[in-house]
Amino acid sequence: MPRTTSPCTECGKHTSAIFPLLDIPLCRRCQTVHPDKYALITKTRAVQEYRLKETDLITIEHIEMKNPHWKTGPRPMRLFLHMQVQELATRKWGGAEPYTVQHVWFPQRLLTSFADRPELLKHLSPGGFQNLVAERLEKWGFEVQFVGDVYRKDGGVDIVAWPRKGVPFLLAVSVKHHHLDRNTGVGAVRDLHGVVTSTGSAFHLGFIVTNTAFTPDAQWFAGQNERLLRLRDNQDLSRWLKEDFNNESEWREMPEQLQLAPNVVIKVPRPKLWIPSSDTT
Repeated sequence: MPRTTSPCTECGKHTSAIFPLLDIPLCRRCQTVHPDKYALITKTRAVQEYRLKETDLITIEHIEMKNPHWKTGPRPMRLFLHMQVQELATRKWGGAEPYTVQHVWFPQRLLTSFADRPELLKHLSPGGFQNLVAERLEKWGFEVQFVGDVYRKDGGVDIVAWPRKGVPFLLAVSVKHHHLDRNTGVGAVRDLHGVVTSTGSAFHLGFIVTNTAFTPDAQWFAGQNERLLRLRDNQDLSRWLKEDFNNESEWREMPEQLQLAPNVVIKVPRPKLWIPSSDTT
């Protein structure tokens, strides 16, 4: 029996090919010459390059086919329409900028090495370190959004973060990476303070994260502005890499008590110090 043909959606020539994700007649040539409309993208690329989660992708159609690089694998390869993935990411992040920096997931063995030997963080690229900080914030319970490329001027803010649950607030994160034994100075702290306190700023708190330490001047300035600034160094990162986020050290800028009125004093309870388990069984 002759195959049923229909006019191609793009060129009008009759074709028996159907583009499955849109269920439209589309000849092979037009699918190739219009990548902006019909290019496909794998699930792995969608997750990594557009910082989407699998739960985001279930809202759009996909097709499955055998993975040419892993033909004996238990699962087929999932393909999505690239244009729909871009639209999904734009709706989630508000524009193209959040996915100009690729988010990298670090294997657990590498995270363990960084936690035990923070000096290894010096061997990361600035972009890699920025990704690591974003990954830890996500693990902590924040949604994160990159401001832009690591080498682009960004007003002193590299990552914007907000909690997934609880009272919403906006966190401005500045990431300072050093390849050598160089501490982050007061200039970077002043810059972030200026961003958080500027007229019209939507930020409620500023975090500066470095893979080394902070100079005495930087620590002094932050100490004068504890309500708005948090300095986190390689020792804090070591805790974060062990998923120790609710440590007493994380509360060091918080007062131990509040005086709300004369003779009205409220104690602020502190979390217990985190002690690594010695159980190796």
